[in-house]
Amino acid sequence: MKHVPRVALGAAALLTLTACAGGSSPQADGDRIRLAYAFVPVAGLSPYSDDAVIGYGIGATETLVRLDPAGAPEPLLATGWTQVDDLTWDVDLRSGVTFHDGTAMTAQAVAESLQHAVDADPSPRALSGVQLGVAAVDEDTVRLTTDAPDPVLPQRLTSPELVVLAPAAYADPTSPSLVGTGTGPYELTAVDGTTGATLDADPDYWGGTPAAEGVDVTFLSDGTSRTAALAADEVDVAQAVPVSQIATLGAGDELQSVPLPRTVSLHLTQTSPVFGDPGLREAAREAVAGLDVAGTVYEGQADAPEGLFGPTSTWAADRQAPGYPTATPPTGQRITLATFSDRAELPEVATAIADALRTIGFDVDLRVGLYRDMEADYLAGTYDAVLMSRSYGQDTADPLSYLSSDFGCAGGYDLSRYCDPAVDAELATGSRLTDVAARNQVALAVERTVLGAVAAVPVVHDRTRFGVADRVTGLAADPWERAIITVDTSV
Repeated sequence: MKHVPRVALGAAALLTLTACAGGSSPQADGDRIRLAYAFVPVAGLSPYSDDAVIGYGIGATETLVRLDPAGAPEPLLATGWTQVDDLTWDVDLRSGVTFHDGTAMTAQAVAESLQHAVDADPSPRALSGVQLGVAAVDEDTVRLTTDAPDPVLPQRLTSPELVVLAPAAYADPTSPSLVGTGTGPYELTAVDGTTGATLDADPDYWGGTPAAEGVDVTFLSDGTSRTAALAADEVDVAQAVPVSQIATLGAGDELQSVPLPRTVSLHLTQTSPVFGDPGLREAAREAVAGLDVAGTVYEGQADAPEGLFGPTSTWAADRQAPGYPTATPPTGQRITLATFSDRAELPEVATAIADALRTIGFDVDLRVGLYRDMEADYLAGTYDAVLMSRSYGQDTADPLSYLSSDFGCAGGYDLSRYCDPAVDAELATGSRLTDVAARNQVALAVERTVLGAVAAVPVVHDRTRFGVADRVTGLAADPWERAIITVDTSV
């Protein structure tokens, strides 16, 4: 196996992996890309769920704006935007774009698409805490209004939850269909439940002719199976290669590893009969803090926890340590700890945490399943503790938006069931700031409060690991974990 060294890049790095040129696999289907995707759809690829990133990653859907290598917004389906006043933005649309069903991407179609996202329940995480108004101004302009100044509105528009789809996608407005309704380089032509998806190149794609004939996606939640498929030349790209499987990659395969703005944290449910007690939360935190998860489970292919924000967020390096409550020794309290197996390392991490908690006196019931089967219970606060891998840059690349979503009283992804009106007020004040450094300082202050309340316990900062056949070129290695297949990806 040829190992590609870890690229020394910041959190906002975005590069293109160009592997060595190689001959076509005898098992490959022409110039089609075979992708083993690590996560099984939980909601039929609806953008109003965690499936949003799947449609975007496989090249079917696009947003008005995307993140550049520094994490700043840049045009995609939009060509630019203007802040008219504190509450109003005008977005200029790219001309000549058609949806995969042949209809034109007009301002009215874009406005209606965004309005469906605004009306979705629960609200997309990218819109957490935002009251967004949408209207077509003319054929090429969409006007967005907010109830309060929102300096990072362009960043919000980069979220895969806010992809622009054809009107036909919304036959069921609660679960839009991506089949034949996107704008990406590849048209989604079929979805086989939770097994796979088929995409064909769009010859009329506004960004040029796609380099491959199509994409064949297999949803494989088992990391060993994904890696074995790559080694057996059954796929060209395997997403999320487990650390334990790196050594099994074939001689003609490469590994790409890039640091991520992604943190694995133990969320302690504030409404739990057990972890409603801050002393018991602190006892759990102290037990988990003694584990070297990065060095053991991840075999050095991840970074030790620094906080909610990892080492890729260099602005967080000078944070102040939180103050913690006094620990209360557990006396046999029974707790349920849940995690999902879609990310191969999480069950092993959860096992180590469960053992550490048992050692100090908790009675731990460990639950492991597929994310799609457990998401509703995570969000409902069913479990006493949840081990979650969360990208804090995936939704908007704005730390305050992430904190509002995950730790705000009205947050759409508040796994800890945490609510502090003082934190909400601080987030509201910070969200109105236009200076990036000032916003980051507010984020660090909120992080300190949240960690001090032991709402979440950071465990490790993860990296992305793709196994790639040496004939593959043009694959996006995106630390924002959005793009995978691009117009330039070929085999």
